[in-house]
Amino acid sequence: MTSSTTPARTPMFVDDPDTGLVIAGMRRYNVFTAVWFLGRHRRLLAELVRMSGAGPGDDVVDIGCGPGKLVRTLGARVGARGSVVGIDPSASAVAYNQRRDSRPNHRYIQASAQDLPLPDASVDVVTCTFVMHHIPEEHRAAAISEMWRVLRPGGRLLLADAHPTRWMRFLFGRSARRHGAGDTFAAIDIRQYTPLLRAAGFTDLGYCSSRHMTGISTGSTPS
Repeated sequence: MTSSTTPARTPMFVDDPDTGLVIAGMRRYNVFTAVWFLGRHRRLLAELVRMSGAGPGDDVVDIGCGPGKLVRTLGARVGARGSVVGIDPSASAVAYNQRRDSRPNHRYIQASAQDLPLPDASVDVVTCTFVMHHIPEEHRAAAISEMWRVLRPGGRLLLADAHPTRWMRFLFGRSARRHGAGDTFAAIDIRQYTPLLRAAGFTDLGYCSSRHMTGISTGSTPS
């Protein structure tokens, strides 16, 4: 008689008390993003790069880079004279990117958003997309302070998170109310960080809602 066991599926995220939700299953995460954005993720990435203000020769850091798609899209924008650093607390994400991206001006580092291993005033652009709600609430102000610290004068910041359509809000909201939950999307509304951005010193604050179900906040450091 033989017995067989089914290997446990790798979860998409694991919860770390210091860094929050960390990507563990890269394949599942890629499938999730493809489904969520209805196959239009590349269009969103192009929009994020445009909104970030990144240009040829810029040095950029993408915080919470996950599978590195935004890093590579930013890299195409800044070119060989620029550089992009992808930072993620997930060892799996960093290893995944290092295996797949050998461009000399791209680097991937394992670190948390609230403790960036970068010098002061060392980058022109910081992006942080679909990440802030994963960071433990008590560390979010520190993460934004770190973004301010590493940006050069006149540097640019882009934060983004999901902004579901009215129809999706209706469907998910009705389900949440049925189970006694509150507003399921309040925690991911990127506009909630505007006071923290202002307190850190960011200026020229702006917000727009992308047609790709994403809210985008931008700001800059004084020149």
